[in-house]
Amino acid sequence: MVKQLLLTLMFSLFLISALNAQEIEYKNNVYEVKGSSILLHGYDVTESITLDDQRAIFEAYAIRAEEYRKEKRNKRIQNKAIAKAYRKELRAQEKAERMSNNEKRFVIF
Repeated sequence: MVKQLLLTLMFSLFLISALNAQEIEYKNNVYEVKGSSILLHGYDVTESITLDDQRAIFEAYAIRAEEYRKEKRNKRIQNKAIAKAYRKELRAQEKAERMSNNEKRFVIF
């Protein structure tokens, strides 16, 4: 149950961060990059802005995408560490239960 809750929480954080990964703020406007096109308020403005502005927006997008990939990788590593610690804790509990059951079995009254 705890594992499912943890996975649900991490997945929802992943989706929230993925939605903001494509938005780039440049010259007081928020552009959205989709593939090779630049959108402003849902309209394609790739051809109407200058090449320097396009280049700057795509560079900012590349930087943000790289940061996003690093953040995603770090979260995946953290999730693996959490899952490993959880499995280790469960194994320790199971071992303790087995040991207590073994001790009860050999007790002579």
